[in-house]
Amino acid sequence: MVCQRDPMDQKALPHTSATPKRPSVRLSSRRLGLYVLFASLTMFFAAGLVAYVITRSQATHWRVETTPHAPAGLWLSTPLVVSISAVLEGARRAARVNRTQTLVRCLGAGGILALAFLAAQAANWRDLAALELHSSTPSLFVFSFYLLTGLHAAHVLAGLVPLGVVLARAQRREYSSSRHEGISLCVEYWHFLAAVWLVLFAVLRLFD
Repeated sequence: MVCQRDPMDQKALPHTSATPKRPSVRLSSRRLGLYVLFASLTMFFAAGLVAYVITRSQATHWRVETTPHAPAGLWLSTPLVVSISAVLEGARRAARVNRTQTLVRCLGAGGILALAFLAAQAANWRDLAALELHSSTPSLFVFSFYLLTGLHAAHVLAGLVPLGVVLARAQRREYSSSRHEGISLCVEYWHFLAAVWLVLFAVLRLFD
């Protein structure tokens, strides 16, 4: 007589199932490229700041009596660059909830603030140049100030290109809550520039 398995025994068998796999953390090629850019720019600006501090501490002609100090307009440039970062973060949040009109407005406001920041920096350079005319001896401070702030301004100017591209695509409604990586990458770039500027500002004020 063939022994047949009771259907109830099937329930008694231990249940084996494959362990669910954890989602792997993978970076897109664009995000990876952005992080590589951040790493290279961090080393670039860090090297410039270290050279600034070392030169400040060792140079004999860093400043003379008639050498101007850092322009007071830096206090205006700083809230401007922070505002850019905050407004663009608002754009990213708007994209995540499909608020297209808010997204476009925030991106446009970010662009306007970026232009205002560049205008403020140009005014700082003009004021410093006007004060430098009264100095008969060139100073390393003025050269270093132009170099550091000029390099940062160049990256701000370059950042207007992806910002303009993202704004144009947002106006065509090409972003959604599930497809907005381009906005995130652009916003992170501007966050990076804001962080770099805060460090530059602190160094320029502390080692004036």
